[in-house]
Amino acid sequence: MNRLKCSEDGTFKSLTAAALVALLFCLAGVVIPSAVCAVTAFGEDVKSSDIVSVEDPLTDMPFMLLRIQADVQGSLNDLDLDVANASFDLSATGLEGTNAREVLRRLLETNSNLVEAVTFGKDGKIIVAECQGCEGGEGADISSQEHIAHVLKAKTPTFSGQFLLVEGYHGTALAYPVFSPEGEFLGGISAIIEPYKLMNSMVAPNLRFNISTRSNITDYSFWSMHMDGLIAYDRDESQIGKRLFEDPLYEPFPSLLELGKRIVAERAGHGYYSFQVAEGDERVVTKESYWTTVGLHGREWRLIVTKILA
Repeated sequence: MNRLKCSEDGTFKSLTAAALVALLFCLAGVVIPSAVCAVTAFGEDVKSSDIVSVEDPLTDMPFMLLRIQADVQGSLNDLDLDVANASFDLSATGLEGTNAREVLRRLLETNSNLVEAVTFGKDGKIIVAECQGCEGGEGADISSQEHIAHVLKAKTPTFSGQFLLVEGYHGTALAYPVFSPEGEFLGGISAIIEPYKLMNSMVAPNLRFNISTRSNITDYSFWSMHMDGLIAYDRDESQIGKRLFEDPLYEPFPSLLELGKRIVAERAGHGYYSFQVAEGDERVVTKESYWTTVGLHGREWRLIVTKILA
């Protein structure tokens, strides 16, 4: 009998195909029999004939997706902790002045996936801003932005949806309230993540594609969708920022729209759809897909790995 073994780097090198898919569902929080999760996680005895390598086509996609999920969720958790720590530091320094600016500067210097950080007061106006080219932002009223309004009203952390920044790229914000040492609400801190940049650093090594040329040496591709159908990331850059259920590009592909509804409704799953190969290649092909979920503060991103079927 063979037991499931975990390598020194913490990844499973041999699993049954069923166990690997079950692990994908368990980590996404999908309700399946608890015994399945226990077998997957703790290495129940299995027959040697049932064990497959992760190089096997049956397991490549879910294994790849598990790696991406772990990397993205880990990065989001790290960013969340760093912004939380910055809010704690601002409790001591206050939201303005040299010391507050140093807190923001240190936050950006230690997190390459953060592109901007600001403090804002109880009126929702920016007090201190740190980022390249945002010097003119201080004093601006941002109280109407979703994440700022949440902090001002609920006084709890939040992770925003994706929105278009004035600099021309899409961003997502992590915002935390800041309280004085006596517990008085002072305002908050907001830090902008560039999801495209974050995803590139996680996805490219797993799919083995060239970031600068977007060329791929494998049969796999990857995209990410928000719960409102926004395409937050795609190896085909032309699709980033489009909305699956609204953009005319997707109307001729009912199987994609139906799968999209499943992806929104189910935190992890497997399915097929028809779509064009990529930008500039309008051949229609069938794609197999696996998806799972990452998230923060109640907001979820769906991660989808696909493969063109021969």
